[in-house]
Amino acid sequence: MNPTRARKLSSLSIPLLGLFILGTTGAFGGAHTWDVNELYSNADGTIQFVELREANGTPGETGVSGQPMRSLSFPTHTLVLINGPIAAPTTNKFLLGGTAAFAALPGSPDLDFTIPNGFLRLLANDSVSYGPPYDTLAYGAGQIPLDGINSFNDGAVIALNSPTNYDGDEGFVDASPSPPGVPDGTAGSTPMLVTPLALDGSSLSLSWDTSVCTGDGQHHILYGDGSMFPTAPGNPFGLLGSVCSIGGTSPFVWNSVPSAADSTGILWWLIVVREGSKEGSWGKDSAGTERAGPGTGGSSGQCTVTSLSTTNVCGH
Repeated sequence: MNPTRARKLSSLSIPLLGLFILGTTGAFGGAHTWDVNELYSNADGTIQFVELREANGTPGETGVSGQPMRSLSFPTHTLVLINGPIAAPTTNKFLLGGTAAFAALPGSPDLDFTIPNGFLRLLANDSVSYGPPYDTLAYGAGQIPLDGINSFNDGAVIALNSPTNYDGDEGFVDASPSPPGVPDGTAGSTPMLVTPLALDGSSLSLSWDTSVCTGDGQHHILYGDGSMFPTAPGNPFGLLGSVCSIGGTSPFVWNSVPSAADSTGILWWLIVVREGSKEGSWGKDSAGTERAGPGTGGSSGQCTVTSLSTTNVCGH
């Protein structure tokens, strides 16, 4: 090789390398079109999430790694750093951050970053800011719902929570309190009282004790016929149907009561409490075993219920 040509090639390599570095730097993504989109918390602040949304339809907003997120809940605006990197395109995508307890709930999508418990202040005015800030979502004292079902969204919209991560996985979590049972006459409570309002039994007045348990604002009636009793201890009940959302005020007048659908001539019913998608205890059988229905997790599967919770022992 000609030594002179070799030296010329070597001298050319420096500006070429400089051009390469400049070109790569210019390809780094932005970070400024992400908005704070959705905030969620339970009552004690252990289950919380913050959702960001790319709000400008921009495909290259990948530079979120290391950007700060601030909340007034923490002294001197403690920062939570968003993990990265993320891949393009970012167009209209979401980033999801949550607490450890939120991540452990059924229905929670995988997190893109984590936040500490109590990151969202609940009983005072606050705001969540992303970036220098690029965007801030402010809310007033008590404005974030604490029912475990709804969330606070951009534009001060209250709606069912819908946490969505960068992969596009959308979830729904239910951190509502466990509903109580309906008092069954034990521990000094008053049992349900039934008064017929029609001779054929097509209209009934149902009364139950509303003074014993808290958190019993919404109830529904479940019913079945004699052939739907459990076939063995611990087996689930069958159901003919339900009467949803009868409220929390006793008595309730049940009109158009159905007739038994089988030869037993028996129609049985049960009043239970609902909190969000969770149903309270059906009570226990004579062996001390919790009664259960034919739905998911022993729930009724009626009236938008998807789970049965028996941890709140009030009422039974």
